[in-house]
Amino acid sequence: MRILVFLIGYEIYCRKEIMTEKFEVWDAHVHFFSFSFFKTLIKMKGGETSVSDEFVLLKERYGIETPPISPVQLAKRWIEEMEKYGISKLVLFSSVPEDTLSVSTAVTAFPDKFIGFFMLNPLAEKIDLEIKHAVENMGMRGMILFPALYHIHVYDELLERVYLLAEEYRLVVFVHFGILKIPIREMIGVKDQIDGTYSNPTDLHRVAVRHPNVNFIIPHFGAGYFRELLMLGAQCKNIYVDTSSSNSWVKILPYKIDLKTVFEKTIEIFGVDRVVFGTDSGVFPRGYRIDILNQQLEILNEIGLSSDEIQKILSGNIKRLLGF
Repeated sequence: MRILVFLIGYEIYCRKEIMTEKFEVWDAHVHFFSFSFFKTLIKMKGGETSVSDEFVLLKERYGIETPPISPVQLAKRWIEEMEKYGISKLVLFSSVPEDTLSVSTAVTAFPDKFIGFFMLNPLAEKIDLEIKHAVENMGMRGMILFPALYHIHVYDELLERVYLLAEEYRLVVFVHFGILKIPIREMIGVKDQIDGTYSNPTDLHRVAVRHPNVNFIIPHFGAGYFRELLMLGAQCKNIYVDTSSSNSWVKILPYKIDLKTVFEKTIEIFGVDRVVFGTDSGVFPRGYRIDILNQQLEILNEIGLSSDEIQKILSGNIKRLLGF
């Protein structure tokens, strides 16, 4: 059943019309699910099944392709997708701390196509050295925090040095709040102890005030904490929001709301200068989620934004944040 649903969704996605001709698109949220990434998660799962057998199971159960061992070859696959759909640049995420090298390899090989963000384990003993290495030796331009995954509030004093280094290196800090479901980890069978206690965007308020020169991006419109996201954005001008994923979190709210209304309210509070486009693309054969881009372009046109305003969301804002 899961394979059937996946394939039906993939066929619908493939039939979507491409609507990007008049805009430059920089996707600020793409997961670089490398061979090393999958191997790391399979080892985290444990058990007696071999890595190769786990890849076979992922293909049989979910239709997910085994990525090439070489990050450069995977990067070329993404470039093919970019050329197919007219995407100018991707921000690639290392989705486990152990996989920064894969992203770095892709960025180094194709610096005109990719920008790298690395996932940070905030509990690492030598966190200062990890950040410095990621920036100075691996070319990373942003860091990713998952508070609910590591059970630490973003305002914890332990993270103060992280924000100081982010300011020193002018790193964008991506912070995942809200509902944290990581389908690829669930498919592999990794049992993460996710704790929603750490998922409220308002936790970032004191940090943002204390570090006004650090820019923070919160994905998926707060992923269920929409009200809290708006409150935070109204008070802190260094808070940005990304539009990525299908945003299915709207279904769990105790009131009816659609994605068009989410965009309208977000732009009312944040303005068009603090909204960053992303898709949350990741696995193959699905590849680039052009359906999400098309859906969001339709909404941006429906709510009456000008071409210049839409261009800010699709690339201008992330380019400015990253100093391009």
